[in-house]
Amino acid sequence: MSRPTPRKSRHNRHPSNRIPAISDYESDAAAIASTYEPPPPRTNTELNVSVLQRYLPSISRILSIAANAVVYTFDSATQGWEKSGIEGTMFVCAQAPLPEDVNHRPRACVFVLSRRSLDNLIVDLASVGHVEIMGELVILKVEGDWEAGEKVLGLWIHNDEEETRATNGAIIEESWKIARAAGTVSNEGPEAGPAMQAIGRPLTLNELFGRQQEATGS
Repeated sequence: MSRPTPRKSRHNRHPSNRIPAISDYESDAAAIASTYEPPPPRTNTELNVSVLQRYLPSISRILSIAANAVVYTFDSATQGWEKSGIEGTMFVCAQAPLPEDVNHRPRACVFVLSRRSLDNLIVDLASVGHVEIMGELVILKVEGDWEAGEKVLGLWIHNDEEETRATNGAIIEESWKIARAAGTVSNEGPEAGPAMQAIGRPLTLNELFGRQQEATGS
């Protein structure tokens, strides 16, 4: 009696949609490289302008930079200088004219980006009544509706290079003359970029000198 012929095992076919795709790494990499365009390189100045515009969008150009500056306030009661607690990179900046200014008058400011706290100092140079370079300080006499006379700021600029202090002082003085001669246009509200909106308001001069009075008890 003959044995039954053994059945052939069936071949299990995989549906076409379950067959794993085979990747050619070099071809894929070439395809990605051909579609990806890296952003154009930016200079340090362009990067700095971009950072400052996140606080003050009207900044259009950096006129000078000091790697480190310390802000002092003048106490009229003691006739001495007091540290304000603000210290960091200082920028002298040109600003775009205010939108409502039909005469398109130039503006400029001093911006100290504090590395010790979230409080940055921004001084509109058109609101400064007098600029004086005295020894190691650039002195700014700021006008405003103050209760007790004028407010005086002193900027001590670290002389990391031979002409850093003199150069920044001269540019502050020249920018102040241009902004002062152009005059000011009252703005409807404080200008604030996304970074300033995230951390709160910039430190006002009233608050800055208010801290000084609290510290001295005057």
